Amino acid sequence: MSPRPASASSTMYDDFLAAHLRLHDERLEPRAHALHALSVRARTPRGTRLTLETGAVASGVAPRGRRRVESALVCESQWNPMTTSRVCLSSSRRLSLHAQLQTSDALCWTLDAHESATEKVPLSFARLGATHASRSGCADVCVDVVNGPTVAVALWRRWDRWAAGGAAAYDVGLDRSDRRGRCTTLDVSASYLHDGLSTLLQVKDGGRTVQLDLTQTVSPLLALSSRFVCDSRRDNRSLRVLGKYALSPTETVSGSIGSDGICIGAFEWRTSKHLKTRVAAQMDLRHYDSDSHHVGVSIEIG
Repeated sequence: MSPRPASASSTMYDDFLAAHLRLHDERLEPRAHALHALSVRARTPRGTRLTLETGAVASGVAPRGRRRVESALVCESQWNPMTTSRVCLSSSRRLSLHAQLQTSDALCWTLDAHESATEKVPLSFARLGATHASRSGCADVCVDVVNGPTVAVALWRRWDRWAAGGAAAYDVGLDRSDRRGRCTTLDVSASYLHDGLSTLLQVKDGGRTVQLDLTQTVSPLLALSSRFVCDSRRDNRSLRVLGKYALSPTETVSGSIGSDGICIGAFEWRTSKHLKTRVAAQMDLRHYDSDSHHVGVSIEIG
């Protein structure tokens, strides 16, 4: 429930990647544990958005079946057409702040701060950044003055059907015992769009991980996607195929199956303008007696 990831990578670069992963935001990736969550959103008469999130989060080191409940209160405000802010207070003793100043149509200044009373990720940080965006590209620079300091740079550029981007972070090393700088993040990507086909190639972790995503819009009702990941650090290779089909304007069915033997299916329908229901199931075809079997229902009102 943290508002931003712990890494120094830019959310602008994450948005660039998400634009080419059309089906991978459909919650069709395997989950190691079940999750029970509730989210309530409201807007005040002055336009301030309030969000209360509560969920039973599984701990990776906790005993089998053990869960912990975590809540977060988020307040988003737009003070004027140029300035916006976002404050998040978590029950896990974490406080986050995001402020944004839009000085022009192309230039935006940001401030991100995170204070944690525990040693769990994400740790405390304070980042100052600037983003310059245009129709054909975007560049982002931010400095974490608490950790390192660390300088992070991200950019992407589009040429007709082609696009390329990258993100890098360099730790100056002033807070390390050896005082040596090091590159903590190095990711590059390239994409190609043509006649309903979207191709995205990513090289992450300094070349240790290669990921290829292919998405094909077969028809206005049917979309197919596949993801191949090669992780040399863990000596792991995986393939997952996803699909989504619109049965009607209010009903859709989707599913995925991977080389790990985990199959996921989901059915979503909108019964009214303000009510949407989703039923999903996950099954491990290789180990029927494992904890990878889940059935979930989500209801969205509003």
